[in-house]
Amino acid sequence: MARKLRIFFNNTPQHIILKSISDIILFNDQEDYKNFLNILQDLSSNISIDIHSYVLMPKYFEFIATPKEADTLSKFMQSLGRRYVGYFNKKYNRTGTIWEGRYKSSLVEAELYLFKIMSYIEKIPMFENIVSNPKDYKYSSIHKNLLNGKDDIIVYSTLYKNLGFTQEKRIEKYKNIFYKDFSLETKKFILSSLAKQSITGSVEFIKNLENSIGMSLIAKKRGRPKKENQIKDKKMYKKLVVLDKEKHKSLKINPLENLNFAKKNSFVPVTALETALVGAAFPVVFTSGEHTSLVALVSLGGESLAINAEGKWITQYVPSFFRKYPFSLGSTKENPEQKVVLIDEESPLFSKTKGKQLFKKNGEQSEVLEHAIKFLTQAEQQMDITKNIAKLISDAGILEDREIAVGEGDEKQILVNGFKVVDREKLNALSDDILADWVRKGIISFIDAHLKSLEHIETLFKIAHQRQN
Repeated sequence: MARKLRIFFNNTPQHIILKSISDIILFNDQEDYKNFLNILQDLSSNISIDIHSYVLMPKYFEFIATPKEADTLSKFMQSLGRRYVGYFNKKYNRTGTIWEGRYKSSLVEAELYLFKIMSYIEKIPMFENIVSNPKDYKYSSIHKNLLNGKDDIIVYSTLYKNLGFTQEKRIEKYKNIFYKDFSLETKKFILSSLAKQSITGSVEFIKNLENSIGMSLIAKKRGRPKKENQIKDKKMYKKLVVLDKEKHKSLKINPLENLNFAKKNSFVPVTALETALVGAAFPVVFTSGEHTSLVALVSLGGESLAINAEGKWITQYVPSFFRKYPFSLGSTKENPEQKVVLIDEESPLFSKTKGKQLFKKNGEQSEVLEHAIKFLTQAEQQMDITKNIAKLISDAGILEDREIAVGEGDEKQILVNGFKVVDREKLNALSDDILADWVRKGIISFIDAHLKSLEHIETLFKIAHQRQN
């Protein structure tokens, strides 16, 4: 099971909490608080992170901050946790960790929730009945944000600075926000988002983030996955019609310069022959269902991660499934065995004014069309071979269901499901004569390429993080 996905976006704050093991009090006296604050100040000044609000409670540390780089927060939390453990264990003559586990974090829509979370954090000592007035609590950022005291840990956010042209005006505006109670539903949403490590933001905010990185950020409910969550085809062809030399005699075609028409495809059909080439960058898997086929996963629930902003495939080899567009092969109702050439009549690649002719003036096929038909025929043959190999492997009973998910338990978020992979132990348990036959036919080499490609599930996450920037 993968860990909960850590998400980073430029200039976007995160709400974070780090708790102690249940029986450990983090701060037993003033020296403990002071030492932790010293570590906090040192790290915040040397690691690119702006802390806007914080509180030190006996059994946890909670704050909201804006990391400057993708790995800043993890480095900051690792250093903070390690340094305070060293101090704590030495003082109290103990060994081992003092932390409950990894810190929890929630990406925050600043315009809607930054000040709500800041004020909530600074009111926690009052909520937990440690003090009746949060201003009386020593170990929080309230003395800087609300009382204009000295605190080198705090860095004002742009939103805070925009509250006024003077510090007095900012304090006055922040006081109005601080003492204005927000609804119980809002408080529950903030706490739930942090506990589940989901996004503290509006649906529109989340959708905008999904569009920018090409992956789903909304957690799926647990239980049997719905059909719409599973691998399924998204139509790349808008209006397929039979190519007719009379109807389309004046039609011209332009070069395939971008793949924007396939941006919504979360997977790409591939042939067995292409597995090593496509699998060098993306995981190649088997689809679930009655008719098993071979596909490359190129998404984590959103748009394709394999196609960049300019509509280009991000690796050198482009799958044949795209290169045959806007052509396809089909069969007639009268004679299912007879293949006919189809075209996407609504494809922007077709024109009556620009491009190369599909037909010559005498009605014969042009070289461009002949080349396209030859490529279609070869691709169709390879796809038939692939379907036979996939069926053979499926019938052998060596495929197992897989999914790509992050988090655990109630926090589990399924990103991709509805696919299968070869189980190596079941493969090795096949009879020697079957394995020998598969070696001779090249099927074992194909399976090896498939299994090696699964390493690139991590590549999908890396591309998604790069897209955030």
